[in-house]
Amino acid sequence: MILAALVVVELFTSQGCSSCPPADALISKLDRTRAIPLAYHVDYWDNLGWRDPFSSRDWTARQLMYVRGFALNGAYTPQAVVNGTRQFVGSSASAMKRAIDDAKSTASVAIDVKRNGTKIEGSVRAEVPPGSDIVVVLFEDGVTTHIARGENEGLTATDDAIVRRLVRTSGSFSFQTDPSWKRLGVVAFVQNRTTLAITGASVRYL
Repeated sequence: MILAALVVVELFTSQGCSSCPPADALISKLDRTRAIPLAYHVDYWDNLGWRDPFSSRDWTARQLMYVRGFALNGAYTPQAVVNGTRQFVGSSASAMKRAIDDAKSTASVAIDVKRNGTKIEGSVRAEVPPGSDIVVVLFEDGVTTHIARGENEGLTATDDAIVRRLVRTSGSFSFQTDPSWKRLGVVAFVQNRTTLAITGASVRYL
C-alpha cells in the first residue's frame, strides 16, 4: 500500500547531545498520516565523548544547506526543518504543531518499492517543477542503543526515522542495505534547489 503525507519533518540530532532526546521522542510520536519524520544524525558531536553510530558527514552537509538557506549563524542540535521552509528547536512541540498545521503541498508524488533480500529497488512518479529535485530517503525505525559515554552517558536510546541513505533521482532508485536493518521505510519528496521548499511527498513502509 502506498501512503501519502503532506509534511516532511527533518530533525538534525545526535546521540552525543544532551538536548536531543526530547526532540528524538517528539518525532517518534508524530502522526505519520500527516507527517513523515526523518532523523539525520550529524557527525560534529562525534569527537566529544561518544560517536553516534548513525552519524554521517553527509547529514551534517544537509544541515549546512539549511543553515545557508535560512541565513543562520551556524548549525545546532536539535534542529527541526518542516517542508524545507520553517526551522526551529526540534524539541518544541508547539512549534512543531504550528509548522505541520501550516505546511502546504502542491506536487503529486507516488512511489513504488520492492525489497529483495538486502536490496531495495523502486521508482517515483512525481510532478517536478523547474528547478526542483526528486529526493529519495531510506530510513529505519526502532533501533536501541546503550550510550556509554558523552553527555548522554548511561542512557538507553530507541531511535526512529534514522536516515540511512539519500539519493536524488529522475525516477528509479536502488539501495543496498545492511542485513541488520529491520524496520525500514522509503520516502520520496520533491524539493526546490533554490528555496529548499518541499512541495510533495510519499512514503512506503517495508
